[in-house]
Amino acid sequence: MSSTASDNLIGLRFFGKISASVSHEIKNIFAVINEAAGLVEDFTLMTEKGMPIEPERLKRVANSIQGQIQRGDAIVKNMNALAHSTDEDIQKVDLVEALSLTVSLATRMADMKQTKLELGDCDPASAIVHKFSVIQLLHGAIAIALESMAPHATLLLSLSAGDAATISISIPGQGINLKPDDALLCLAQQLNISVASNEINGGLDLTLERVD
Repeated sequence: MSSTASDNLIGLRFFGKISASVSHEIKNIFAVINEAAGLVEDFTLMTEKGMPIEPERLKRVANSIQGQIQRGDAIVKNMNALAHSTDEDIQKVDLVEALSLTVSLATRMADMKQTKLELGDCDPASAIVHKFSVIQLLHGAIAIALESMAPHATLLLSLSAGDAATISISIPGQGINLKPDDALLCLAQQLNISVASNEINGGLDLTLERVD
């Protein structure tokens, strides 16, 4: 298999992984809405039998449905943003936006490990890169960190911008030294992004050339 074909397969697997996670979340949303619809049906049967229904009970059901719709809308918007990140090979990418999207896409993965993702201070910064691949790289770095984290720990992600833009991923207070794996280093090299362990906080620093 050629290097290009292998890279495409890895990217496709990443997209499939995210799609599976998103579809699972949407399925859960449908389950909650279906349960709420069942309650509305029960209330209808009660009124047909002349039993009074407290307005507050109906209001709670309506709020539950509306909340799930808003949650589903946010999930679909994130998935749509990921899909459109493949529109161009190279483009000017808002790194704060890309980082925020990646955190949203990785939230379920963190939830399954009983951990949290937190977006810290982020300086405005952009770079000329392949947006989908940057998201893939960030997601991979988050996955490596989550494997090392204890339950209820928090993964902090931040972005500092000077001559270059550096995305920092760390686990405050855990005393864990994160190490990039070969797959992450290979993808970073293709994107001309430096990945290094931070000797001070034990995290990972991803550094790339920024543009105004």
